[in-house]
Formats: sequence, structure tokens, C-alpha cells
Amino acid sequence: MPRFTDRYIAGLKADRRIEVKDDACKGLAIRVTPGTKRGLLGRKTWCYRYFRSGKMHRITLGEYPAMSLAQATAEANKRSVDLYDGRNPAAEAQRETLAAVVTGDELTFDKLADRFIAEYAKPRKKSWRDDEWVLGLARKKFGPRYISTLKRKDYVQYLRNMAIHSVRNANKSQASICTMYNWINIEDETIINPLARLPKLGGKEREEDRVLTDDELRVLWPALVQINMPMTQVAGIALRLIFLTGQRPLQITGMRLDELVDLDGDFPRWDLPAERMKRPKPHSVPLSEEAVRHIKWAISLRPERQQGSPYVFPSPRGEGNKAISRHALSKAVLRLRSADYLGMAEWSPHDGRRSATTWARAMGIPRDTTEALTHHAIIGSGKTYDRYDMQTEKRQAVDAIADYIRRATGVQILSDTRAA
Repeated sequence: MPRFTDRYIAGLKADRRIEVKDDACKGLAIRVTPGTKRGLLGRKTWCYRYFRSGKMHRITLGEYPAMSLAQATAEANKRSVDLYDGRNPAAEAQRETLAAVVTGDELTFDKLADRFIAEYAKPRKKSWRDDEWVLGLARKKFGPRYISTLKRKDYVQYLRNMAIHSVRNANKSQASICTMYNWINIEDETIINPLARLPKLGGKEREEDRVLTDDELRVLWPALVQINMPMTQVAGIALRLIFLTGQRPLQITGMRLDELVDLDGDFPRWDLPAERMKRPKPHSVPLSEEAVRHIKWAISLRPERQQGSPYVFPSPRGEGNKAISRHALSKAVLRLRSADYLGMAEWSPHDGRRSATTWARAMGIPRDTTEALTHHAIIGSGKTYDRYDMQTEKRQAVDAIADYIRRATGVQILSDTRAA
């Protein structure tokens, strides 16, 4: 066995996974994992090996070079003392990690996430709420932990568990956590990104080309608002409105009463301000008769304490001063899929928007009209000079979508008993 030195560890390489023990420090070893063709670079991981009750056990201490030889040696010696004194080294290491609570100015995951959102994400990113949401999920797992105690294995296990249910959420979480660490590293070079150089742990995401078939629509449409489904009727109505309007889930969940115009007239519409759009331009969406009836139905379902809310879909918590999160719809769909009520292939709320525009095209609506309805960017000189908003054509499109749904399902889109 070699005697570990800084020079020896720095030059240690392998073409297969190996584990080398130190001749000087009892129990200390370093595991070397070679790189892969998928872009994962080689890793060197410190570990402590010991025998207890006749079995060999291993504790991961940290990554090299983030943890130096001197630090690894000190940690291994500490674990050897535990073993000599009759304590379980693994249990002691876990206890020390879990004992990391907020004290003084020590940087915890919660504190770092707060700073990242306030100082970086909010001022610079339109999608900062996505960062806030995925980091909010991570807070439930790591919130009070010191950043110094969080290792690569903690995040890898967390993200892989998340990927079992949602590949996209796992990859988004990994991206936000990486960005957060890279941001704080500019200020404090001792805080190293533990996920650096790793490929997407969630794996390859589903290609965004999912369009619901007529058979799926026929099963899904009535199920969205049935009482015995694993989602609320309000969530089901919001999901239906994605199909009926062709708009993004975030815009649907944030729908405000003051954005709705002429609901009882001949030309009802939904006027969205620029700050609510992905492309920072105002957007007017004509509403079909069916969309209007669904909006009125949603308003009628608001509890008494939320009657003064400015939102069509207020958060169930509180008195209606906040709209429901768009992620509430993703969670509703996930519950529906997890329970396998309908036996459908994987789909997401955003697939409703893609399906709606596809159905409009199938009903003879021109592509430029569906592009206008979905508020996609105008290419070329039209970006500057074409100010015609195609309101008449967009109304034809939403009416065509409603007609397509009616034909595919073979039933009225909204039964009279459920109309507001």
C-alpha cells in the first residue's frame, strides 16, 4: 500500500474504478472513478473503511480536491477514535451532519437560496419563479443544513429520487442548484459547486412533441372535472382552459378578473399585459363560448372568504390575495398519472397548449393564426411594422378548437348542470 502524499493523490489516475488504501492513516482510502464518453469527468472520493461486527463498512468523507489530504486524514482519525471508543463511526458521522443547524452567520442552504433569489435570480431572470420553486423543493430536504456539510452524494441522491417522478424537474433543480453555487463561488472561492461537470442526472427529457389523441381526449375531458378524481375541480377547469385557449399554464393560473373583457357580450376576450407574457408584449385572447362558461364556473367555485379576490384561480390558502401556482397543475396531472386512473401515456399541462394549436390546424386554421394565438415571436420585418393583432382570425381559431373538442368527445364541452 502506498503512503499518501499530495503529489501522489494529484497524479493518481485509473482506466477503471479502483480504491487505494493509505499506508500511513489506518482506514483512509481514496476511490478513483474514470471519466466516461457521456462527458462525466473523473472523480476522486475520500472514504474511511473499518470493520465492525465482522463486516467491512465504508463512509464517504468528501471529494478531492475540495477536501485536501490533510482534511481527509483528520476526518479518518476522528472516525478511528469513534471506533476505538465503541461508537459506530457511520452513526457518528451522520449525527454530526444532522446536527448542523442555523447558528450565527454560518451559511445554510436556506440562507444561500434566499440570497440567490433576491440578489441574482429576481433582478436578472424572467424565469426566477422557476428557480424559487425548485429551490423551495430542495429547502424541504436541505434547508437548515450548513452548505459545508452538503456533499455531492446528498444532491445526487436527491435528484435521482426526484427523476423517478419527473425527469424535467430533476434537471431543472440541478441547473438551479448549479447556478446558485457558481454565483456564490464568485464571492467566496471556498464554496465549490458539488455538481460541477456532471451530466443531467435526470437523464434525457421527453421531447416536447406530445399531442393528445382523440381517444385520449375522449377519456380525459370528462375526467378532469369529476369529483372522484385525485385533483380539485378548480385544477381541472384550469387544465381545460389551457386546451380551450391555447395559452401557457402560467397565464391560466394567474388569470385576473380585470383582464377579462365583455364576458357577457358578443366578443368576450382576455387581455394580458406585457409583464405577464414570456415575450414582453401585451396579448389579447378571444374567448369561445365554452371558455367563458368555464371561467364563470371557476369563479362560482371560489369560497366565501375569497369572493373579493382579483384572481379567477386564487390559492386555496388565505383569502385570495395570491393566485394558485402553475406548478399546482403539474402536480395535479402527476397525481392523475401516478394513480393510473386513465391509463394514458405521460403528458403535461403544456401539452394541452400544443394539442390545441394542432387541433386548430386540423380544423383548417392557418399557421400564422395559431402563431398569433399562442403569441409566438414574429420573424423578420413584421416584428417592427406589422401591428395587426388578427383578433378576428384568432376568434375563429378558439371557436375551431372548441368545435374539435366537442366532436372528439362526442359530448357537450360543459354540461348545463355545471354551467355557472
